Amino acid sequence: MPSNLEDISRAAVEVAAKTMERAMQSGAAIQTFAIRPRRFGVPFSSVEIGQKVGEAVRLATGASVNLRDPQMEIFVEARREGTYIFTEVTPGLGGLPIGSQGRMLAMISGGIDSPVAAWMMMRRGCTVSLLHFDSRPYADSIDQSKRCVQVLAEWTCGRKINFITVPIKKGIEKIQMHYPRATCILCRRLMYRIAAQVMEKEGALGVVTGYSMGQVASQTAENILAEQAAIGVPIYHPLIAMDKSEIIDLARKIGTYEVTMVTKSCTAVPNKPMTRAEKEEILQAEEYLDLVSMARALASEMTVTRIGYELDSIVRIDQ
Repeated sequence: MPSNLEDISRAAVEVAAKTMERAMQSGAAIQTFAIRPRRFGVPFSSVEIGQKVGEAVRLATGASVNLRDPQMEIFVEARREGTYIFTEVTPGLGGLPIGSQGRMLAMISGGIDSPVAAWMMMRRGCTVSLLHFDSRPYADSIDQSKRCVQVLAEWTCGRKINFITVPIKKGIEKIQMHYPRATCILCRRLMYRIAAQVMEKEGALGVVTGYSMGQVASQTAENILAEQAAIGVPIYHPLIAMDKSEIIDLARKIGTYEVTMVTKSCTAVPNKPMTRAEKEEILQAEEYLDLVSMARALASEMTVTRIGYELDSIVRIDQ
């Protein structure tokens, strides 16, 4: 309707009358109401809307004003191009416009947690590139990860997502040979070192994980410190304080749960993994294995797939 106070008042009275009639039919009587005004580019204030429209509704219906706890709320959004009047608000996802906060590199494993973590960063306005470490034959979740990316792409408003894969079988083999109990922690450090290389190529501002504190043996505070010490890039854990049930509920909501609900464990995990790693010991092991050089070599083998609603061809990135 036109954005003038007379037309807005008449329309609000009609909306109030219909709402009160429906309430009466269900056996409830509405006796109090509130006007919730907002304005954008119109020559009158929100206070004027509230006063003028509220008085018209009060006189027409006999209901009294109660701004604190009304039985009926009438929302008025007066814009330059027209005015909208409604009585119910359906909460959206919230967050920020995608792309407003720069690019992040999210590590995605094919499990439940990592795509949820990526989605949460997207919700906060980040464009994401997704990095999967191909650890076959120890674990094979590349197809699951790719399907997760396709689901996440539905939330990007038409943007395609870079799905990046890096083979790390050679790195796992070397780590297992020299430090079997620390395989998970050193493998994770190798992943972060590779991610730092990929981050630079992608123009990303940080790395995102699906970590949740204490959820598995490798995700203790001590291990997280040992894994991330001196990596040199920002690492974000949007799920760190969430319970598994909360993460699963969110995965169902965004559509990734069905893809990830059956995930096989990595066979490289030792029988008795470290749960209280010593940072200095891990740093010495990293230096002995020269994980930095190894990460540089493995990152050179990365491939990138642009994924939207349909898969494009795989492109090997020139170094």
